[in-house]
Amino acid sequence: MLRLRLTVQGSLVNNHDDDKMSAVFDSSDDERHCKINLSNRGGVVSWEDAAHVIQHTSKLSMDFHVDTSEQRALFVLHAPVYLKVSTPNCLVFRLIMYPENIRSIEFDPRTHPPTSGMANAPNKFMRLRFLMTQPPSLAVPKDRSLEPKPRSRDLFEALKSLATVQELNIYLDKLCFVPEVRNQLSLLPTVFSSTYLGDRPKTDADRSNLQVLHKGLGAIILDMGATAAGPDATLANTAAKQVVHETIEVVAPPYTKDDSLQSPAQVITPSDRKRRRTSESLSPSTTDKRIFTAFAQLAKRHADLQSRVAHLEKMVADSRCDHTPCRYGTEEMEHIIGHVDDKIDNDMDNVRWELEDKVFGETRELVVEKTEEQQSQLWADMRDGLMDEMRQEIKEELKAELRQELAAEIKKELFKDMAQAMMRAACGNGEKSGASMSQSTQSTDSTE
Repeated sequence: MLRLRLTVQGSLVNNHDDDKMSAVFDSSDDERHCKINLSNRGGVVSWEDAAHVIQHTSKLSMDFHVDTSEQRALFVLHAPVYLKVSTPNCLVFRLIMYPENIRSIEFDPRTHPPTSGMANAPNKFMRLRFLMTQPPSLAVPKDRSLEPKPRSRDLFEALKSLATVQELNIYLDKLCFVPEVRNQLSLLPTVFSSTYLGDRPKTDADRSNLQVLHKGLGAIILDMGATAAGPDATLANTAAKQVVHETIEVVAPPYTKDDSLQSPAQVITPSDRKRRRTSESLSPSTTDKRIFTAFAQLAKRHADLQSRVAHLEKMVADSRCDHTPCRYGTEEMEHIIGHVDDKIDNDMDNVRWELEDKVFGETRELVVEKTEEQQSQLWADMRDGLMDEMRQEIKEELKAELRQELAAEIKKELFKDMAQAMMRAACGNGEKSGASMSQSTQSTDSTE
């Protein structure tokens, strides 16, 4: 998909004392469309420290966010660091690479990280090489003591070392990414190319906002100038500057008025060169600049070697001292105490979690038991109340029915008694009428 065009530059770029020919990626605008959104991805990061020693770590997580359609990007390396004096004691430190500071990105689809045991391993890793104009920015928690615990000391030193370099390599396992993501990662050299003059992605303002980090407490960018390597590094830098100054003053050949180099016979002895030096400015020749750069690099390496030799001599002198079994007040004792404190913290956390689980379980059982007991009591009370109400209603109904039955019986008996009385009364009247009729008959007969 990418068309690689190799062009020979007018001058060769010096990287790690090796002259390399620059490769330019020529691609169209359609091929520059790239969208990557990766978070918390693992990998291996390697870099060259101030002592020109290759360092590497696999304890960093990586966030890659690139969207060329919206012209936004941000690259972050982060890791949790345990601090001695902090609440909470584990906070995330971030190494931010702003897109404005990225000169170019190189992509190697088949390689392996420079770690032990990986020399003969298959090339199943892909490498992203970041070349920057400014070192990454180390974002740390605001208003916190930055004294790490022993288990995080190496990680913190690695983060500080990465915050001083302008070149680093990130190795990613290809098997952990789908082909679409690998394809998008391969487009990064075209988006961040040193020869591309178009608009580059800008910093993603939302993702780079330091005020929202650490639950709103905020973060600040650590000033690496205030965290120098110590007095040895300061002396080494001073010596390097002095050597560079003396080298330029003594070795650089002067120019004549006609802008031509003097003859070798005229520059053999330093005394002659010193006498013939004038106040005229040196010619801005590319060759002379390369010579001065080479001398400066040699002086810097010489100062670094002197610093390392002094450090070795100090270590040898310390090793020859009489050994004492007492470790109190030494760095080793502090290291052991730090490990003991970490162990105590971990054990206390485990005990707290166990107690919380136990208390939660017992509380849950007690709540269930009390709830069941209250439900049973409530049901019994409800049942007793219902039974009483039912009994009362049945009694009222029975009383009403008994009243109705008694009233009916009374009415029946009353009607019966009334009927009998009427019948008796009717019978008495009949007898009286019969007697009167017999008397009238008798009187008639006598009359006749």
